[in-house]
Amino acid sequence: MALFLFGALVVATQTQPVEEEPEPIPVVYDTPAEPQVPLYLQTDERWGGLPYAGEDLATSGCGLTCAAMAWEYLSGETWTPVQMLNAVGNSCVQSGQNYMPGFCSWMAEQDSTLDYTVLYEDRARALDESASGRLVFGTMSGALHENGREYGGHVALIIENTGGSVTIHDPCEAYPVALDLDGFDSVAWDYFISIGRSQ
Repeated sequence: MALFLFGALVVATQTQPVEEEPEPIPVVYDTPAEPQVPLYLQTDERWGGLPYAGEDLATSGCGLTCAAMAWEYLSGETWTPVQMLNAVGNSCVQSGQNYMPGFCSWMAEQDSTLDYTVLYEDRARALDESASGRLVFGTMSGALHENGREYGGHVALIIENTGGSVTIHDPCEAYPVALDLDGFDSVAWDYFISIGRSQ
């Protein structure tokens, strides 16, 4: 009798199989992702030692590297600083400095739907143009942000201004720089020039 009760107890306490919920099938959309502005570094070992502007890309190639980032985004084609250097050489250098109107002119010659501005110093205009989707080259000195590298003269690419957060690609920093409006205003900007699609 005891053996029978023990056996019944074992049968009664066995767990019943639980039906598992089927794994949800992921939804795949065929809409392509929005193109992103790449971040290239002028000091990249693949091209940093190439001669440019009387020195090399690592030392003097900030403007050319920013132009390569902008052109890759605008053209939709991979376009490294090496390709930009091969395309323009030193034709966009004036007095040993990157001349950003020269790069903008070259891009507009390649794509007639692009237009670019004259050089200007108005920071509010630079922010407005960035907010409207244009890419803005900014020349500056000092540091771009707190504890950042100090520059005697430098070109950075302002890629976005959304809700008061300004995103900048500095060709000497491995990650995008995000500044609020006060941080942007505290930078020692010299001049700006923007490029984008004709409206």
